[in-house]
Amino acid sequence: GMSNIVCLGDPRMDAYANVAAKPINRRRPTITIGASGFNNIDLNSFLAVEFEFLHDVLSSIRELAAELPSIRVVLKVRPNGYREQYQMFTNEFFPGMVDTIVDTVPMREVLDESDLFISIYSQTLFEASCLGIPVIYHKRDREIMDPPFDGKSELVTTNDCSELLEALLDFVKDND
Repeated sequence: GMSNIVCLGDPRMDAYANVAAKPINRRRPTITIGASGFNNIDLNSFLAVEFEFLHDVLSSIRELAAELPSIRVVLKVRPNGYREQYQMFTNEFFPGMVDTIVDTVPMREVLDESDLFISIYSQTLFEASCLGIPVIYHKRDREIMDPPFDGKSELVTTNDCSELLEALLDFVKDND
């Protein structure tokens, strides 16, 4: 009955009810990127959205790495994604930046090793938050979303590289 409670309705979240917050390493962080995905039921979505998203995120991390060179980057591809495409993309445009690309590893295992999680509209943002992991919702698409994905809610939301870099710097400084 509280006005600030939102029911997610996802039984996966029950596993996070009594989990202690994870200590966050801001000096040598592991930044995990949850790969984007084309939404075939939204006319504002397009096939290349996932690579535009990834380009923004890796470009911003590259700028952050100039100040914080000890970043580890993990890319989590959806199990139904094309891991090889992501490997070719990162090898060509961001050689040596992505330390690991995983696809079939369960999300919880990936998050257990993460200090910051960046993704698109995804349940995994809530999963990471429940573990005490800071999250950034990078909205590269033009899809119209409901709260908290509307850009007007508490969820840290970025729309371009400069905003994303600012959020990354805030993470390093432990700035809310």
